[in-house]
Amino acid sequence: MEEEDEVEEIERAEPKPQSIWILQKCREEGIARTADQLMKRMEPLAEENKKLWEALNLSEKSIKRAQHERDLAESNSRDLEHQKGVLSEQLTAASEQLKKKSEQLVIVSKELKNMSEQLGKKTRQLKSKSEQLDQEYEQFENISKQKFSMLYQ
Repeated sequence: MEEEDEVEEIERAEPKPQSIWILQKCREEGIARTADQLMKRMEPLAEENKKLWEALNLSEKSIKRAQHERDLAESNSRDLEHQKGVLSEQLTAASEQLKKKSEQLVIVSKELKNMSEQLGKKTRQLKSKSEQLDQEYEQFENISKQKFSMLYQ
């Protein structure tokens, strides 16, 4: 085929000197050799490019997973903040109730102390009345014995 190419080029309307023809052939062969060399050089580059694409895909998946985990963590954080607020409100309400109960206990304690003091007074009064009754009973018994002895004498 190369000979036919040579013939075709020689049969052209404008004949070329042989030196130009040789230079063109060298160029074509050089280009073909360069193309082969480039192809051989591109094979590892293509393989590396494939690996880089795979790494890029893995990186994108990792980024998406990390973003999902970040979003989940943010959502959990918001939930915890909400729960913290709710628990804080509940704690405040319970604290207020406890304070009110404590105040009520102080009042009831004072009332019980007053009632205890009143009960002590009433007990002393009752004891005093009881002693008076005992004395009156003894007097009544003495009088009764005297009258009985006067009647049967």
